Amino acid sequence: MSESKRDLAYNYLRKQIVFCELKPGDLIDEKQITERLGFSRTPVREAINKLAEEDMLRIFPRKGIVVSQISLKNLQDMIDSRLLIEPYLIHQAFPTLDRDSLLHFREALQNTGTDSGTMQDSIEDDFDFKFHMYFAQKANNKYLENLMSTLLALSQRTRVFLPWSSERISESLDEHLSIIDCALEGDEEGTVNAVRRHLQHSREGYLHVFQSHNDFFV
Repeated sequence: MSESKRDLAYNYLRKQIVFCELKPGDLIDEKQITERLGFSRTPVREAINKLAEEDMLRIFPRKGIVVSQISLKNLQDMIDSRLLIEPYLIHQAFPTLDRDSLLHFREALQNTGTDSGTMQDSIEDDFDFKFHMYFAQKANNKYLENLMSTLLALSQRTRVFLPWSSERISESLDEHLSIIDCALEGDEEGTVNAVRRHLQHSREGYLHVFQSHNDFFV
C-alpha cells in the first residue's frame, strides 16, 4: 500500500526533526514545506498536527510553528515510560522471537557497533530504533508499538544532536549484546533484566549530557 501524502509529509518532517536538520527552537515554514513537497496545505497541516501530538512541534496560533525543545523531564519521562512497557513487550514477544533475527542483530553489533549519531537514510535505519522496535513489533500490540516509536524518536533525536561519548557507546554495545545473548539462551527474565539495566544506564547517560550541555535543554 502506498503512503498517503499526509504520511509522506509526516515522515519527511519527522526525519528532519529527529536528525536535527530542524533543531529545537527552529521555526517551521509551512508554505515552504508544501512547495518543496508539491502537496496542498491539508496533508502538511495534518502531518504538523500529528507531530504536535507527539510533542515534536509546538503550534502557537497566529504566531507560528516551532520545533519543540527537549527538557530533562522529557528524557526522564521517556526512560520511565520505557521501563514500564518494554518488560511487558518482551514478555509478550518472547514466544515468537526469531533466532535468525537475533543473530542478525548480534552480527550487526559486532561488525559496526551501535550508532553514535551518524546520519542515516531514515529513522528506521538506526540500530537502536530497529532493535527495540523488533520486540515491540513481535509483541503484536499496535498501540504500544506506536508509543515505542514515539519514545525512541526522542531518544534518537537527543543522540543525534549530542552524540554519546566513546565510553558510553562501548557500554551500550555490551548492553545490547547482553540482551541478545539472554534472548538466544531462552532466558526471558534475564532478557528483561538486561533491558532494565540498559535503560537505567541510558538514564545516567542523559543526566551526563544534561550536565555538560544544559544550554540545549529547557
